[in-house]
Order: sequence, then structure tokens, then C-alpha cells
Amino acid sequence: MGFAELIGQVTSLKVYDLGQPYFNGMPVHPEDPPFSMVIYRYHPFTRRIFEKVAPGFSDSMELIVTSMHSGTHIDALCHMARDGKLYQGVDAAEIASHTGYRKYGAEEIPIFVKRAVLLDVVGYKGVDPLPPRYEITPEDLEATAKWEGVEIRPGDAILVRTGYSKFFTTDKEKYLHDFAGINEASASWIIGKSPSLFGIDNLAMAVPKPFNVHLMFLVDNGIHVMKSLYLEELARDGQYESILVVTPLKVIGATGSLIRPIALAPRKG
Repeated sequence: MGFAELIGQVTSLKVYDLGQPYFNGMPVHPEDPPFSMVIYRYHPFTRRIFEKVAPGFSDSMELIVTSMHSGTHIDALCHMARDGKLYQGVDAAEIASHTGYRKYGAEEIPIFVKRAVLLDVVGYKGVDPLPPRYEITPEDLEATAKWEGVEIRPGDAILVRTGYSKFFTTDKEKYLHDFAGINEASASWIIGKSPSLFGIDNLAMAVPKPFNVHLMFLVDNGIHVMKSLYLEELARDGQYESILVVTPLKVIGATGSLIRPIALAPRKG
């Protein structure tokens, strides 16, 4: 296959935006800093500043204050610890400083270009969204994959849809508190498939023990996790297999990264 043919095939694919918008008042974990954006300088002001060197020119820019765990994001391996230990037994306190972590920071998160399997539990069960605080079981995931006719292979990215991403911009309280998620047993099922990456459309990932499930991925297995994904359009089009592209920010020493992942899949209809 020549390069021109390859480009033609790639550009013919439909692009699905899996990221949520970032805005003042957006849902974040209650213990996390809020997302805040203000305009730092305005066009009328900068036009006066640059009048002598570039008459008529002006610019504007913003100032954003947030954590790397607001909205759609990916966790670095320094994000959570069990008894003070990170992945492979690294002592979290020994690699920490006020300006970041000396190991497992966001700059170490790779760029992902992977085959992704969407497990649309909502579609399989015919309940949209899943009931509040519903625990997705291994049996749910197994049955969903069978219903979709997909096979999960080692190295795939696994995405799970609960149906709660639609509430991110419309019902903050419902999104933060009523969500469904995986539990410890289904987390073990996912990890057992040897994924390169895991993602879900809620913020806390798991019910009823979100912290312990995070530790299973990050600390016990070194698997990065994405949260607050937008999976509605991918599910609507029945795109259970796609090419997932994730490009984390290279923020040195950060505990995670804001992301805007995309999925590529053949157009249908």
C-alpha cells in the first residue's frame, strides 16, 4: 500500500470526539480544585500596547486554573498509592516535590494509537442510562461483548459506556453522584484481558469502591485509565471497534493530563 492510498483510507474514516467540554462550573470531584477560566487580557488593551510596533494589531488570551483531573483526562501512575507505594513498589514520598514527581509523571504517559473495543453495556441491557449506582459485573461485560460480536485482544483499549456522559453538561449532580460503574470483579475481568488502556464515561470509574478499583489498575498493574469520556456518538453508530488516538500533555511531573481523545472508524450508512 502506497502512502497516498494510506492517507486516503485514514482521511475517509469518521472522527469521533470522545472529549467533554471544559467550562466554569463543570463537574469535578468534590475534593478537587474547580476548573476556572478568565480572560487575562482583552483586545482593546493589547491594541494600545502594540500600537507603536504593530498599528491596529491586538490579541487576547486566557488564564486557566485547574487540576489535570478535570473533565476528560488520563491518570498518570503517580496519581494514587496504596500504603504510600506506587506501581512496582516505588515510594511516592521519595519522588515527590512541590513542582511535581520525578517518576511516573504525565510526561511518561505514552501517546496511544490502539484498537479500541467499546463495551456498550447500556445498549446490551436496553436501559439508558444504567440505574443509579449500578455495579457493572463481569457477566455484563462478557454478555455485552458477545452481543456486539467483538473479541477483545491483548493490547486493546477497552472503553465502557454507562450512559452518564450525557449528563456532564446538563445535570452536574446526577453526573457526580448517581453514576453507574464497574466494580472490583469487573475490574479484574478487564485487567485479565491485558488492555493497554481503559476508559469509561463517568468520573469516579467504579461503584461502590472507586479508590480500590483505581489502585487495581494504576498501582497493581500499571494500566492508565481515562475518565469522563463522551461515548454517546460512538455507541449511537454502533462503532464497537475503532482506532483510538490519545495524546496526553507532556506536563513534567504532573499526576495526569487533560485529553481530547478521538476514535476513527469506517463510516456507516
